[in-house]
Amino acid sequence: MPEMAQIVTWEALGLLFVVFAVVASQLLTGHINMRGLLMKKEGDRAFSPERVQLLLATLAAAFQYLSEVLKDPTRFPEIPRSWLLLFGGSHALYLGRRLHLSRSAKKKSS
Repeated sequence: MPEMAQIVTWEALGLLFVVFAVVASQLLTGHINMRGLLMKKEGDRAFSPERVQLLLATLAAAFQYLSEVLKDPTRFPEIPRSWLLLFGGSHALYLGRRLHLSRSAKKKSS
């Protein structure tokens, strides 16, 4: 049965590689629109640091989780409490900034 586990592991890695290659090619050819990803949606559409920190936190957690899966592909890895706190804090900062901006925009229009 270890052969079957090895086959499944290689198939899963192959699937991840293919998905990564397709997404990368779509990004490079412009089929996935990345314009404005790091810009504010309202106002002057300036650079948004809260979007950058949210993106970086997401990528860091994704790579950490993937590395844990690759270490032991026979089970789902435990999600560390620190990552949950990181995501909660990251989303709270992002949403807090959005709430603040929407309230200040409403005050200006009144």
